[in-house]
Formats: sequence, C-alpha cells, structure tokens
Amino acid sequence: MSKEAIALYPELDLNEIKKVHEIIKPYLVWTPLISTATFTELIGTNIFFKLENFQKTGSFKPRGALNKTLKILKQKKIKGLVAASGGNHAQGVAYAAQKLGLKAKLVMFKTVPDCKIDACKSYGAEVIIHGNDLQDALDYSFELQKECDYEHLHAFNDIDIVAGQGTTALEIIKDLPEVDTIICSIGGGGLVSGIASTIKQIKKDVKVFGIETIGADSMYQSFKSGKIVPLPKITSFAEGLSACRVGDITFNITKQFVDDIFTISDEKTKEAILMLLERQKLLVEPSAACTVAALLERKIPVGKNTVVVLSGGNLDLSRLKTFL
Repeated sequence: MSKEAIALYPELDLNEIKKVHEIIKPYLVWTPLISTATFTELIGTNIFFKLENFQKTGSFKPRGALNKTLKILKQKKIKGLVAASGGNHAQGVAYAAQKLGLKAKLVMFKTVPDCKIDACKSYGAEVIIHGNDLQDALDYSFELQKECDYEHLHAFNDIDIVAGQGTTALEIIKDLPEVDTIICSIGGGGLVSGIASTIKQIKKDVKVFGIETIGADSMYQSFKSGKIVPLPKITSFAEGLSACRVGDITFNITKQFVDDIFTISDEKTKEAILMLLERQKLLVEPSAACTVAALLERKIPVGKNTVVVLSGGNLDLSRLKTFL
C-alpha cells in the first residue's frame, strides 16, 4: 500500500489487519477455500470459491461488525448498537451484540427478506422496519441512535468496518499463496476495498475485480466517472447490494486498489444462483452469485488461479421458488 494511503488510513496497514484478524478470529469461522472442477472446466482456468456464505450469520459481515464493536468497547462502556441494513450487516451487528453482551436495534426496509429479519431476531436484536430502501432505513437509524444513545455501526463507510472485511484476504492468501486474481461483489464497497488494500500489501500483482448488478451499481458508475455517483433508487433484486450511494472512504480505497469493476444483469445472476445450487450444492444470495454470473459471461479477465468470494448465502427459500 502506498505511503499516502497508509498515512490517510493507518488502520489498513497490513500489520494492523493481522492484529484485527487475531482479535476477531475467536468469534468467527475461517471459511473454506475450495477448488471447483465444474467452473474450472467452464472458464478454462483454475477457479476457487471463498465460502463466506459459510461464515457466522451466513455472510462476511460479522468481520467488520466485530472489529468495530470490540474497538469501541476498548475505549468506553456502551449500552448497545444501532445499524441500518439490507439484512446481512444487520445480522453481523446482531451477532456481535449477542457475543459481546450488548443490545441491538436494527433498522431494515420493507423489501428485506424474512429470513434476514428472523435471523436478527434469533440473535436477540430488536428489528424495526422503516421505509422503502436502505437510505430510508439509514436516515431513521441516526434518529434512533440519538434517542437511545447507542453506538451507530455504518454498514460500509467506516475504516474499522473495512479493516474487518479485509481479514478475508489474509485467509485467501494463506490458503492459496499462488492466487493471482480475486473477484468479489460490491454493495457499499466495504468488502472489495478491504480485500484489495490488504492483498496488495502482501502480493502487489494480484488483480482485484468488483461486480455489481445493473440497477445497484453506484460504485461502478462512480469508479468510471472518478467521482461518487448516487443512484436515485435501487432497481436490482439484489438487496445485499442496496447502497444508493457508496461511501467516501470505500470509494477512495476502491479507486486506488481495485483494478476494474463490471456489471451483470439480474437475469444472469438468477441463472448463476441455480447453477451454483445444482452443480456445487451451494446456496448463495444474489449479491454473491453476481460474481459467478459475470465470470460465466466472460466479463472478467481471469488469472491462472482466480478466487471468487461468495459473500453470503442468506437467500429466502420462498424467493428461490420464483427462480425455478
């Protein structure tokens, strides 16, 4: 990582990410990195899946939520956590709160799948449904924070959240030192910026590519235009990518470390969900399957050893029926 970037974001220095990993590791799963004969044959190069759908809560999100919460707890006593989410960040926060003995109030919007809402409740969190999109939920979560005096955990635009997500890269490089390409999806950009900034400090030639679905592509548009481009609304079915506006922090890091960003349609993403289920016996949600869809459409330049991060598996089964 450049000296300028470390000066701006010292939390992303490689030694700091390693410390974060040691701190959060007791609460998490070191998720499997598997080779896939099916997709290796289809794509014509070695394809591996990093199974973050097997992570606690079914997505990568507890990494960042735990790092942020543990850091706050080192500094002061807190009563609870507040967050707004399309579902996976909420589950990460709910899980962190449960493990660390805190209360959690989570704001989600009307189209969030029931499986994500129910999971948050099962961790003991209070769930509030407010508004039609993530921005509505986010606005309300800040009001709620003032009322109850809890700590607010932003889903992506927070350097400690990014650092937590970056620990994914440490596991990838340890399990596959010869990795040369990493592909992951982008919602607000926490995962891709964490992975890219971490991996390039270890092995600077690794290519990192991001994928968004059309209609949830704020980072793609921002990356291409060189400035943040907010979307008027999300029209994609991938609620895990539901950020209308990427964060300033995640945009700056992505711009510096991510090699390119591509988009893919909802239709191709649905096909990829079914293919992963049928051929790999893996249930993943749209925000994870879009990476595989883009790969199958030959949108991404692949290396000799390409790792695809399957970011989450929280797919409502009633929704899956609509694809079949």
